Amino acid sequence: MNFYIKYKRVIKVLLLLFVLVFVGQFIWNTNFEEIMAYLRKMPLCFLGIVGLSFMAYLSATYAWKLCLGKDGSKTGIGQLFMIRHVGEMLSVFNPASVVAGETLKAHYLKKQGVSNQDSISSILMSRILIILSAILLLLVSSLYLIFKTFGADRNLIAVILVGAAVGGFGYLLARFLLHSKLYLSRFFYKLQKKFGDKYISNKLCASIEDVNRTSYTFYIHNKQKFYIAFFLSIVHWIFGAAEFFLILITLGFDTSFLNAIAIEMGVILFKTLGAVVPGQVGVEEYANKVMLGIIGIVSNEVWLVVSIMRRARQLFWVGVAGIFYWSIARMKMETVVK
Repeated sequence: MNFYIKYKRVIKVLLLLFVLVFVGQFIWNTNFEEIMAYLRKMPLCFLGIVGLSFMAYLSATYAWKLCLGKDGSKTGIGQLFMIRHVGEMLSVFNPASVVAGETLKAHYLKKQGVSNQDSISSILMSRILIILSAILLLLVSSLYLIFKTFGADRNLIAVILVGAAVGGFGYLLARFLLHSKLYLSRFFYKLQKKFGDKYISNKLCASIEDVNRTSYTFYIHNKQKFYIAFFLSIVHWIFGAAEFFLILITLGFDTSFLNAIAIEMGVILFKTLGAVVPGQVGVEEYANKVMLGIIGIVSNEVWLVVSIMRRARQLFWVGVAGIFYWSIARMKMETVVK
């Protein structure tokens, strides 16, 4: 950990160069005439992608609103959507990553009359649910890809294993994250005792304890909201997967929606690992290439079109975030004048 902190900037640059070399190699071997032919099919598809991403963001916003509990009535879904979107876009492009975006959300919620403690708890809880839903879908999609690659008469076995995996995930979730004895926190304190605070710091243990306590408290007092918010968090990722599905169908590929979910979750995993790179420049493109290859699509042209469309969608929403930021600032000024 100390090594990473000391050489963080060097590691970022080396990681970025490493990924860009691979991406550049793929682009060098690309037929641009074929890409242009594909892109001519995309205008209407792009509108669909924007619509799907809007539904994904809206699902996550509703999940966050539920995490606010009683304070959810202090802000409308439209305002909350704008606040969340500005924070998320900042998280993507700011080197401080998630922390910067979440701090901005807390600041805006405070302006809406939500206490600092409740705003931080809701932001943390919504982030936990997004991560947990991603882990669940990653687990299911990994099993799907394994059986797709190696299985023969696999349907019954796949169903049984997926059911067991989901059940096991639910048990671990209930045991470690939602139990009154805060087992997740206790587990990390035991690790710290065994390996020392050089590897597992007091700050990390305190953060884990906050996560554990927040999750347990919210679950005990809002069980129904917890399950609905968790479901909406899953829906958030499914709409993201639908973007891949729509692009591939438009390009003429007969693929399954489960393939699209597998691609989405694989890309998310790569982006998480490469979160130190602002905007995950190159990381997301490389992830697209790897995941398309896993489901059997090895064309550089298709990969580049997919990457272009996903980046175009992102740039569109960055522009929208700028408009939202201006609107929120204006609302604050009007409130002060009144």
